[in-house]
Amino acid sequence: MMANTGFIEKIRFLFLLYLRELAKLQLLKGRSTVIGITGSAGKTSMRNAVAAILKDSFRVKVSSKANSESGIPLNILGLTPKDYSFFDWVRLALLAPLKLLTNWEAYDFYVVEMGIDSPHPPKNMEYLLTIVKPTIAVFLNTLPVHSQYFDALVPKGIKDPRQRAQRIADHIAKEKGKLIRSLPKSGTAILNLDDRRVAAFAEQTEARVLSFATHTPADLTARDVKVSLSGFSVKVQEGSQTQELNLPLLLDAHYAQTLVGALAVGRACGLSLNYSIRSLVKNFRLPPGRMTVFSGIKGTTILDSSYNASTATMLSALDLLKKVAPGRKVAVLGDMRELGEISRVEHEKVVEAAARIADLIITVGPLMRRFAVPKLHSLGFPRRNLASFVNTHAAAKALRVREMVAKGDTILVKGSQNTIFLEIVVQKLLRDRRDEKRLCRQTPFWDKKREELRQSREVD
Repeated sequence: MMANTGFIEKIRFLFLLYLRELAKLQLLKGRSTVIGITGSAGKTSMRNAVAAILKDSFRVKVSSKANSESGIPLNILGLTPKDYSFFDWVRLALLAPLKLLTNWEAYDFYVVEMGIDSPHPPKNMEYLLTIVKPTIAVFLNTLPVHSQYFDALVPKGIKDPRQRAQRIADHIAKEKGKLIRSLPKSGTAILNLDDRRVAAFAEQTEARVLSFATHTPADLTARDVKVSLSGFSVKVQEGSQTQELNLPLLLDAHYAQTLVGALAVGRACGLSLNYSIRSLVKNFRLPPGRMTVFSGIKGTTILDSSYNASTATMLSALDLLKKVAPGRKVAVLGDMRELGEISRVEHEKVVEAAARIADLIITVGPLMRRFAVPKLHSLGFPRRNLASFVNTHAAAKALRVREMVAKGDTILVKGSQNTIFLEIVVQKLLRDRRDEKRLCRQTPFWDKKREELRQSREVD
Protein backbone atom coordinates (compact mmCIF):
# COMPACT_ATOMS: atom_id res chain seq x y z
CA MET A 1 0.00 0.00 0.00
CA MET A 2 2.83 2.39 0.94
CA ALA A 3 4.64 1.60 -2.31
CA ASN A 4 1.50 2.30 -4.33
CA THR A 5 1.06 5.64 -2.57
CA GLY A 6 4.65 6.61 -3.35
CA PHE A 7 4.20 5.68 -7.02
CA ILE A 8 1.01 7.74 -7.29
CA GLU A 9 2.75 10.74 -5.71
CA LYS A 10 5.60 10.46 -8.26
CA ILE A 11 3.10 10.39 -11.14
CA ARG A 12 1.27 13.38 -9.68
CA PHE A 13 4.51 15.36 -9.35
CA LEU A 14 5.55 14.52 -12.92
CA PHE A 15 2.13 15.72 -14.10
CA LEU A 16 2.63 18.99 -12.22
CA LEU A 17 6.05 19.44 -13.87
CA TYR A 18 4.44 18.80 -17.26
CA LEU A 19 1.82 21.49 -16.65
CA ARG A 20 4.43 23.87 -15.29
CA GLU A 21 6.67 23.70 -18.37
CA LEU A 22 3.76 24.20 -20.75
CA ALA A 23 2.52 27.16 -18.70
CA LYS A 24 5.96 28.77 -18.73
CA LEU A 25 6.03 28.50 -22.53
CA GLN A 26 2.55 30.03 -22.69
CA LEU A 27 3.68 33.02 -20.60
CA LEU A 28 6.70 33.52 -22.85
CA LYS A 29 4.36 33.91 -25.83
CA GLY A 30 2.68 36.95 -24.29
CA ARG A 31 5.61 38.49 -22.44
CA SER A 32 3.18 40.07 -19.99
CA THR A 33 4.09 41.55 -16.61
CA VAL A 34 3.22 39.25 -13.71
CA ILE A 35 1.75 40.75 -10.54
CA GLY A 36 1.96 38.23 -7.71
CA ILE A 37 -0.23 38.50 -4.60
CA THR A 38 0.42 36.57 -1.41
CA GLY A 39 -0.82 36.69 2.16
CA SER A 40 -2.83 34.63 4.60
CA ALA A 41 -6.17 36.37 4.00
CA GLY A 42 -7.67 38.69 1.40
CA LYS A 43 -5.77 37.52 -1.69
CA THR A 44 -8.85 37.04 -3.87
CA SER A 45 -10.30 40.42 -2.94
CA MET A 46 -6.93 42.04 -3.59
CA ARG A 47 -6.67 40.31 -6.96
CA ASN A 48 -10.13 41.55 -7.94
CA ALA A 49 -9.40 45.07 -6.73
CA VAL A 50 -6.14 45.20 -8.71
CA ALA A 51 -7.92 43.97 -11.84
CA ALA A 52 -10.67 46.56 -11.32
CA ILE A 53 -8.08 49.35 -11.22
CA LEU A 54 -6.09 48.17 -14.26
CA LYS A 55 -8.79 46.88 -16.62
CA ASP A 56 -9.75 50.21 -18.22
CA SER A 57 -6.14 51.05 -19.12
CA PHE A 58 -4.56 47.66 -19.81
CA ARG A 59 -5.34 44.15 -21.00
CA VAL A 60 -5.56 42.11 -17.80
CA LYS A 61 -5.79 38.39 -17.07
CA VAL A 62 -6.49 37.14 -13.54
CA SER A 63 -5.91 33.75 -11.95
CA SER A 64 -9.61 33.11 -11.44
CA LYS A 65 -10.21 30.24 -8.97
CA ALA A 66 -6.52 29.36 -9.26
CA ASN A 67 -3.77 29.99 -6.70
CA SER A 68 -2.01 26.64 -6.38
CA GLU A 69 0.62 24.41 -7.98
CA SER A 70 -1.97 22.97 -10.39
CA GLY A 71 -4.48 25.81 -10.61
CA ILE A 72 -2.02 28.47 -11.74
CA PRO A 73 -0.56 26.59 -14.76
CA LEU A 74 -4.03 25.42 -15.84
CA ASN A 75 -5.27 29.01 -15.67
CA ILE A 76 -2.31 30.27 -17.70
CA LEU A 77 -3.07 27.68 -20.38
CA GLY A 78 -6.77 28.53 -20.35
CA LEU A 79 -7.95 25.19 -18.94
CA THR A 80 -10.60 24.62 -16.26
CA PRO A 81 -11.16 21.38 -14.31
CA LYS A 82 -14.70 20.01 -14.31
CA ASP A 83 -14.87 17.50 -11.47
CA TYR A 84 -11.23 16.74 -10.52
CA SER A 85 -11.72 13.05 -11.28
CA PHE A 86 -8.99 10.84 -12.78
CA PHE A 87 -10.60 11.10 -16.21
CA ASP A 88 -10.84 14.87 -15.86
CA TRP A 89 -7.10 15.08 -15.23
CA VAL A 90 -6.48 12.87 -18.29
CA ARG A 91 -8.62 15.26 -20.32
CA LEU A 92 -6.62 18.25 -19.07
CA ALA A 93 -3.31 16.49 -19.81
CA LEU A 94 -4.35 15.85 -23.41
CA LEU A 95 -5.70 19.37 -23.94
CA ALA A 96 -2.70 21.18 -22.44
CA PRO A 97 -0.33 20.97 -25.45
CA LEU A 98 -3.20 21.78 -27.80
CA LYS A 99 -3.91 24.92 -25.78
CA LEU A 100 -0.26 25.88 -26.00
CA LEU A 101 -0.53 25.80 -29.78
CA THR A 102 -3.91 27.51 -30.11
CA ASN A 103 -4.19 29.95 -27.18
CA TRP A 104 -2.86 33.32 -28.31
CA GLU A 105 -4.63 35.40 -25.68
CA ALA A 106 -2.75 38.68 -25.28
CA TYR A 107 -2.61 40.69 -22.07
CA ASP A 108 -0.37 43.30 -20.48
CA PHE A 109 -0.67 42.07 -16.89
CA TYR A 110 -1.25 38.66 -15.35
CA VAL A 111 -2.57 39.14 -11.80
CA VAL A 112 -2.00 35.90 -9.91
CA GLU A 113 -2.83 34.75 -6.39
CA MET A 114 0.03 32.78 -4.90
CA GLY A 115 -1.27 30.66 -2.03
CA ILE A 116 0.83 28.20 -0.06
CA ASP A 117 -0.27 25.35 2.19
CA SER A 118 3.10 23.95 3.25
CA PRO A 119 6.83 24.68 3.49
CA HIS A 120 7.46 21.73 1.16
CA PRO A 121 7.13 21.44 -2.64
CA PRO A 122 4.94 21.56 -4.57
CA LYS A 123 2.71 23.44 -2.10
CA ASN A 124 5.25 26.07 -1.12
CA MET A 125 6.30 29.45 -2.52
CA GLU A 126 9.56 28.20 -3.97
CA TYR A 127 7.67 25.85 -6.27
CA LEU A 128 5.17 28.51 -7.36
CA LEU A 129 8.12 30.75 -8.26
CA THR A 130 9.26 28.11 -10.74
CA ILE A 131 5.96 28.66 -12.60
CA VAL A 132 5.68 32.47 -12.52
CA LYS A 133 8.27 35.21 -12.00
CA PRO A 134 6.47 38.33 -10.75
CA THR A 135 8.06 41.74 -11.20
CA ILE A 136 5.42 43.38 -9.02
CA ALA A 137 4.54 41.59 -5.78
CA VAL A 138 2.06 42.32 -2.98
CA PHE A 139 2.48 40.88 0.52
CA LEU A 140 -0.77 41.41 2.42
CA ASN A 141 -0.41 39.78 5.82
CA THR A 142 0.75 36.77 7.79
CA LEU A 143 -1.64 34.74 9.94
CA PRO A 144 -1.55 31.15 11.27
CA VAL A 145 -3.68 29.80 8.38
CA HIS A 146 -3.02 26.26 7.02
CA SER A 147 -0.84 26.08 10.11
CA GLN A 148 -1.03 22.31 10.56
CA TYR A 149 1.52 21.88 7.78
CA PHE A 150 4.00 24.16 9.60
CA ASP A 151 3.59 22.51 13.03
CA ALA A 152 6.62 20.29 12.56
CA LEU A 153 8.89 23.35 12.20
CA VAL A 154 8.13 24.45 15.77
CA PRO A 155 10.05 22.64 18.54
CA LYS A 156 7.88 20.16 20.43
CA GLY A 157 9.12 21.72 23.67
CA ILE A 158 6.99 24.80 22.99
CA LYS A 159 3.65 23.74 24.43
CA ASP A 160 1.82 27.02 24.86
CA PRO A 161 -0.65 27.31 21.92
CA ARG A 162 -0.22 31.07 21.63
CA GLN A 163 3.55 30.78 21.47
CA ARG A 164 3.22 28.02 18.89
CA ALA A 165 0.89 30.21 16.82
CA GLN A 166 3.46 33.02 16.84
CA ARG A 167 6.27 30.69 15.78
CA ILE A 168 4.11 29.17 13.05
CA ALA A 169 3.26 32.66 11.75
CA ASP A 170 7.01 33.40 11.64
CA HIS A 171 7.59 30.33 9.44
CA ILE A 172 4.64 31.18 7.20
CA ALA A 173 5.98 34.73 6.78
CA LYS A 174 9.39 33.36 5.84
CA GLU A 175 7.88 31.10 3.17
CA LYS A 176 5.50 33.68 1.71
CA GLY A 177 8.22 36.32 1.84
CA LYS A 178 10.25 34.40 -0.71
CA LEU A 179 8.02 36.09 -3.27
CA ILE A 180 9.38 39.49 -2.18
CA ARG A 181 12.97 38.28 -2.03
CA SER A 182 12.68 36.87 -5.57
CA LEU A 183 11.92 40.25 -7.15
CA PRO A 184 14.46 41.74 -9.57
CA LYS A 185 16.01 45.17 -8.96
CA SER A 186 13.66 46.57 -11.59
CA GLY A 187 10.64 45.20 -9.74
CA THR A 188 8.33 46.64 -7.09
CA ALA A 189 7.51 45.19 -3.68
CA ILE A 190 4.20 46.39 -2.21
CA LEU A 191 4.16 45.78 1.54
CA ASN A 192 1.64 46.14 4.37
CA LEU A 193 3.42 48.04 7.13
CA ASP A 194 0.68 47.23 9.66
CA ASP A 195 2.01 43.66 9.74
CA ARG A 196 5.48 43.64 11.34
CA ARG A 197 6.43 40.36 9.66
CA VAL A 198 5.53 41.77 6.25
CA ALA A 199 7.20 45.14 6.91
CA ALA A 200 10.49 43.35 7.69
CA PHE A 201 10.81 42.34 4.04
CA ALA A 202 11.41 45.96 3.02
CA GLU A 203 15.04 45.29 4.06
CA GLN A 204 15.18 41.93 2.27
CA THR A 205 14.60 42.98 -1.34
CA GLU A 206 16.57 44.89 -3.95
CA ALA A 207 13.34 45.98 -5.62
CA ARG A 208 11.64 49.34 -5.18
CA VAL A 209 9.34 49.32 -2.14
CA LEU A 210 5.86 50.86 -2.02
CA SER A 211 4.12 50.63 1.33
CA PHE A 212 0.52 50.75 2.47
CA ALA A 213 -1.13 50.70 5.90
CA THR A 214 -4.10 51.73 7.99
CA HIS A 215 -2.38 52.38 11.34
CA THR A 216 1.19 53.17 10.30
CA PRO A 217 2.59 56.03 8.17
CA ALA A 218 3.15 54.64 4.66
CA ASP A 219 3.28 55.68 1.01
CA LEU A 220 -0.49 55.12 0.89
CA THR A 221 -2.42 55.20 4.16
CA ALA A 222 -6.10 54.47 4.83
CA ARG A 223 -7.86 56.75 7.33
CA ASP A 224 -11.35 57.20 8.78
CA VAL A 225 -12.86 53.86 7.75
CA LYS A 226 -16.66 53.81 7.93
CA VAL A 227 -18.91 50.79 7.36
CA SER A 228 -22.68 50.37 7.13
CA LEU A 229 -25.22 48.14 5.43
CA SER A 230 -25.43 50.72 2.63
CA GLY A 231 -21.74 51.13 1.93
CA PHE A 232 -18.07 51.52 2.82
CA SER A 233 -15.90 54.63 2.83
CA VAL A 234 -12.25 55.33 3.54
CA LYS A 235 -9.93 58.30 3.09
CA VAL A 236 -6.71 57.48 1.24
CA GLN A 237 -3.67 59.62 1.93
CA GLU A 238 -0.66 59.81 -0.40
CA GLY A 239 1.84 62.40 0.78
CA SER A 240 -0.07 65.65 1.25
CA GLN A 241 -2.94 64.46 -0.97
CA THR A 242 -6.09 62.88 0.50
CA GLN A 243 -8.95 61.42 -1.51
CA GLU A 244 -12.10 59.60 -0.45
CA LEU A 245 -13.10 56.16 -1.70
CA ASN A 246 -16.79 55.25 -1.43
CA LEU A 247 -18.14 51.83 -2.41
CA PRO A 248 -21.81 50.74 -2.23
CA LEU A 249 -20.77 47.43 -0.67
CA LEU A 250 -20.80 45.87 2.79
CA LEU A 251 -17.13 45.40 3.62
CA ASP A 252 -15.25 44.51 6.80
CA ALA A 253 -12.98 47.23 8.14
CA HIS A 254 -9.95 45.11 7.14
CA TYR A 255 -10.87 45.76 3.49
CA ALA A 256 -9.27 49.17 3.94
CA GLN A 257 -5.89 47.43 3.85
CA THR A 258 -6.85 45.39 0.80
CA LEU A 259 -8.13 48.37 -1.16
CA VAL A 260 -5.30 50.75 -0.32
CA GLY A 261 -2.84 47.98 -1.24
CA ALA A 262 -4.56 47.60 -4.61
CA LEU A 263 -4.30 51.36 -5.12
CA ALA A 264 -0.56 51.04 -4.49
CA VAL A 265 -0.42 48.51 -7.34
CA GLY A 266 -2.13 51.07 -9.56
CA ARG A 267 0.54 53.61 -8.65
CA ALA A 268 3.26 51.04 -9.41
CA CYS A 269 1.73 50.59 -12.86
CA GLY A 270 1.83 54.33 -13.55
CA LEU A 271 -1.79 55.25 -12.79
CA SER A 272 -2.68 58.30 -10.70
CA LEU A 273 -4.40 57.87 -7.34
CA ASN A 274 -7.48 59.73 -8.56
CA TYR A 275 -7.77 57.56 -11.67
CA SER A 276 -7.22 54.36 -9.67
CA ILE A 277 -9.98 55.26 -7.21
CA ARG A 278 -12.43 56.03 -10.02
CA SER A 279 -11.65 52.71 -11.73
CA LEU A 280 -12.03 50.84 -8.44
CA VAL A 281 -15.45 52.37 -7.80
CA LYS A 282 -16.54 51.60 -11.36
CA ASN A 283 -15.31 48.02 -11.62
CA PHE A 284 -14.88 46.39 -8.19
CA ARG A 285 -17.35 43.68 -7.21
CA LEU A 286 -17.36 41.16 -4.37
CA PRO A 287 -17.13 37.46 -5.26
CA PRO A 288 -19.96 35.26 -3.94
CA GLY A 289 -19.79 34.36 -0.27
CA ARG A 290 -17.66 37.35 0.73
CA MET A 291 -20.14 39.41 2.76
CA THR A 292 -23.07 39.56 0.36
CA VAL A 293 -26.23 41.03 1.90
CA PHE A 294 -29.46 39.06 1.37
CA SER A 295 -33.03 39.43 2.55
CA GLY A 296 -33.89 36.42 4.69
CA ILE A 297 -36.99 34.66 5.89
CA LYS A 298 -39.12 36.23 8.64
CA GLY A 299 -37.84 39.72 7.84
CA THR A 300 -34.20 38.94 8.64
CA THR A 301 -31.01 40.24 7.02
CA ILE A 302 -28.28 37.75 6.07
CA LEU A 303 -24.59 38.66 5.91
CA ASP A 304 -23.23 35.88 3.70
CA SER A 305 -19.52 35.35 4.32
CA SER A 306 -19.73 31.61 3.82
CA TYR A 307 -16.89 31.18 1.32
CA ASN A 308 -14.03 30.77 3.80
CA ALA A 309 -12.74 31.75 7.22
CA SER A 310 -9.63 32.34 9.30
CA THR A 311 -9.38 33.70 12.83
CA ALA A 312 -8.68 37.23 11.65
CA THR A 313 -11.53 37.31 9.14
CA MET A 314 -13.91 35.75 11.68
CA LEU A 315 -13.08 38.52 14.15
CA SER A 316 -13.49 41.21 11.49
CA ALA A 317 -16.84 39.78 10.41
CA LEU A 318 -18.08 39.70 14.01
CA ASP A 319 -16.97 43.31 14.46
CA LEU A 320 -18.89 44.22 11.31
CA LEU A 321 -21.99 42.44 12.66
CA LYS A 322 -21.70 44.54 15.80
CA LYS A 323 -21.47 47.77 13.80
CA VAL A 324 -24.25 47.26 11.25
CA ALA A 325 -26.94 45.16 12.97
CA PRO A 326 -29.84 47.38 14.09
CA GLY A 327 -31.47 44.63 16.16
CA ARG A 328 -30.64 41.16 17.47
CA LYS A 329 -27.33 39.70 16.27
CA VAL A 330 -27.11 36.04 15.21
CA ALA A 331 -23.71 34.43 14.50
CA VAL A 332 -23.61 31.15 12.55
CA LEU A 333 -19.97 30.10 12.87
CA GLY A 334 -18.39 27.10 11.17
CA ASP A 335 -15.13 25.26 11.76
CA MET A 336 -11.82 26.81 10.77
CA ARG A 337 -9.90 23.91 9.24
CA GLU A 338 -6.19 23.09 8.83
CA LEU A 339 -5.05 24.85 12.02
CA GLY A 340 -3.28 21.84 13.53
CA GLU A 341 -2.17 22.09 17.15
CA ILE A 342 -3.40 25.68 17.56
CA SER A 343 -6.95 24.80 16.54
CA ARG A 344 -8.31 24.97 20.09
CA VAL A 345 -6.92 28.40 20.95
CA GLU A 346 -7.99 29.91 17.63
CA HIS A 347 -11.58 28.64 17.90
CA GLU A 348 -11.72 29.83 21.49
CA LYS A 349 -10.48 33.27 20.44
CA VAL A 350 -13.31 33.56 17.93
CA VAL A 351 -16.09 32.58 20.31
CA GLU A 352 -14.75 34.85 23.04
CA ALA A 353 -15.46 37.71 20.65
CA ALA A 354 -18.77 36.18 19.55
CA ALA A 355 -19.93 35.94 23.17
CA ARG A 356 -19.43 39.70 23.57
CA ILE A 357 -21.23 40.57 20.34
CA ALA A 358 -23.88 38.02 19.39
CA ASP A 359 -27.25 37.43 21.06
CA LEU A 360 -27.58 33.97 19.49
CA ILE A 361 -24.67 31.71 18.45
CA ILE A 362 -25.02 28.68 16.19
CA THR A 363 -21.88 26.58 15.74
CA VAL A 364 -21.42 24.18 12.83
CA GLY A 365 -18.79 21.45 12.60
CA PRO A 366 -16.96 19.05 14.92
CA LEU A 367 -14.16 21.49 15.79
CA MET A 368 -16.58 24.18 16.89
CA ARG A 369 -18.48 21.62 18.95
CA ARG A 370 -15.28 20.30 20.52
CA PHE A 371 -13.52 23.58 21.27
CA ALA A 372 -15.95 26.51 21.01
CA VAL A 373 -18.99 25.19 22.83
CA PRO A 374 -17.14 24.32 26.10
CA LYS A 375 -15.49 27.76 25.97
CA LEU A 376 -18.88 29.45 25.63
CA HIS A 377 -20.17 27.45 28.60
CA SER A 378 -17.16 28.51 30.68
CA LEU A 379 -17.79 32.15 29.73
CA GLY A 380 -21.34 31.87 31.00
CA PHE A 381 -22.96 32.43 27.62
CA PRO A 382 -26.68 31.58 28.03
CA ARG A 383 -27.27 27.98 26.96
CA ARG A 384 -30.74 28.85 25.65
CA ASN A 385 -29.02 31.18 23.13
CA LEU A 386 -26.54 28.55 21.90
CA ALA A 387 -27.02 25.64 19.52
CA SER A 388 -24.39 23.34 18.03
CA PHE A 389 -24.50 21.08 14.97
CA VAL A 390 -21.91 18.83 13.37
CA ASN A 391 -23.79 18.69 10.07
CA THR A 392 -24.52 21.84 8.03
CA HIS A 393 -27.81 20.46 6.72
CA ALA A 394 -29.02 19.91 10.29
CA ALA A 395 -28.09 23.48 11.21
CA ALA A 396 -29.88 24.86 8.15
CA LYS A 397 -33.03 22.85 8.89
CA ALA A 398 -33.07 23.90 12.54
CA LEU A 399 -32.66 27.58 11.71
CA ARG A 400 -35.50 27.47 9.21
CA VAL A 401 -37.96 25.22 11.05
CA ARG A 402 -37.40 26.05 14.69
CA GLU A 403 -38.27 29.44 16.13
CA MET A 404 -34.62 30.44 16.26
CA VAL A 405 -34.68 33.63 14.20
CA ALA A 406 -37.16 36.48 14.18
CA LYS A 407 -38.01 39.66 12.34
CA GLY A 408 -35.26 42.25 12.52
CA ASP A 409 -32.45 39.76 13.21
CA THR A 410 -29.14 40.20 11.39
CA ILE A 411 -27.55 36.81 10.69
CA LEU A 412 -23.81 36.45 10.02
CA VAL A 413 -22.83 33.18 8.32
CA LYS A 414 -19.11 32.36 8.17
CA GLY A 415 -16.89 29.25 8.17
CA SER A 416 -14.16 27.38 6.31
CA GLN A 417 -14.65 26.17 2.77
CA ASN A 418 -14.96 22.68 1.25
CA THR A 419 -15.94 20.62 4.29
CA ILE A 420 -18.44 22.93 6.02
CA PHE A 421 -20.47 24.37 3.09
CA LEU A 422 -22.26 27.09 5.05
CA GLU A 423 -23.81 28.33 1.81
CA ILE A 424 -26.36 25.59 2.58
CA VAL A 425 -27.45 27.59 5.63
CA VAL A 426 -27.70 30.78 3.58
CA GLN A 427 -29.72 28.99 0.91
CA LYS A 428 -32.30 27.74 3.44
CA LEU A 429 -32.68 31.20 4.96
CA LEU A 430 -33.16 33.16 1.72
CA ARG A 431 -36.45 34.94 1.29
CA ASP A 432 -36.16 34.86 -2.51
CA ARG A 433 -35.00 31.58 -4.09
CA ARG A 434 -33.76 33.50 -7.13
CA ASP A 435 -30.86 34.71 -4.97
CA GLU A 436 -29.43 31.18 -4.89
CA LYS A 437 -27.44 31.87 -8.06
CA ARG A 438 -25.49 34.51 -6.11
CA LEU A 439 -24.21 32.00 -3.56
CA CYS A 440 -20.66 30.63 -3.61
CA ARG A 441 -19.67 27.25 -5.06
CA GLN A 442 -22.62 26.93 -7.45
CA THR A 443 -21.26 24.38 -9.92
CA PRO A 444 -22.06 20.68 -10.55
CA PHE A 445 -18.83 19.66 -8.80
CA TRP A 446 -19.82 21.43 -5.58
CA ASP A 447 -23.43 20.29 -5.91
CA LYS A 448 -22.09 16.73 -5.78
CA LYS A 449 -19.97 17.49 -2.72
CA ARG A 450 -22.93 19.02 -0.89
CA GLU A 451 -25.07 16.00 -1.72
CA GLU A 452 -22.35 13.68 -0.38
CA LEU A 453 -22.44 15.67 2.84
CA ARG A 454 -26.22 15.36 3.04
CA GLN A 455 -26.03 11.61 2.64
CA SER A 456 -23.16 11.13 5.06
CA ARG A 457 -23.62 9.35 8.36
CA GLU A 458 -22.34 12.35 10.27
CA VAL A 459 -25.50 13.48 12.06
CA ASP A 460 -26.31 15.33 15.26
